[in-house]
Amino acid sequence: MSNRIDGKDRKILSILLRSAETPKAEIARRVGLAASAVFERIRRLEKTGLIQRYETRLDGKPLGFSLLAFVFVRETKPNHGFDTGAVLARVRGVEEVHKIAGEDCFLLKIRAEGTEELSAVLDQDINTIQTVSGVRTTIVLRSILEGPPLSGVKSFDIDTGRESEDDSGEAS
Repeated sequence: MSNRIDGKDRKILSILLRSAETPKAEIARRVGLAASAVFERIRRLEKTGLIQRYETRLDGKPLGFSLLAFVFVRETKPNHGFDTGAVLARVRGVEEVHKIAGEDCFLLKIRAEGTEELSAVLDQDINTIQTVSGVRTTIVLRSILEGPPLSGVKSFDIDTGRESEDDSGEAS
């Protein structure tokens, strides 16, 4: 089997994105392949790093985390030997840290119990980092879509990273 992502692989990925616990026999039935073929395809997608991990997504509200915020962090001149991103990744409530281009340097996704806890995280945990020169915060009112949609993903070769012309779903 080649290291090419085709239509069958995308169908498998789509099913796994919706529920990583879907039995391989069920995936095989829905995709139209033998369970052993689905197992091999999934193993290949894991081995190449396209599937990085399986995780459980929790609803934060019942756990007391009703506030979701995105925080833009501006950094002073980089301090050699000090990794601001790594420090931000250890801040309580931080779910994601992205190094970004533009006026700001990092984008954080933070969950908190409420505005008081978010304020404490900003004041005590983020603004006290030696290389942070400023923050801007956006509070989410309602989430429309969370998670990685697969629609629009083109076929490509895992080894080269180039798009493939054949999108038939058949192995080449």
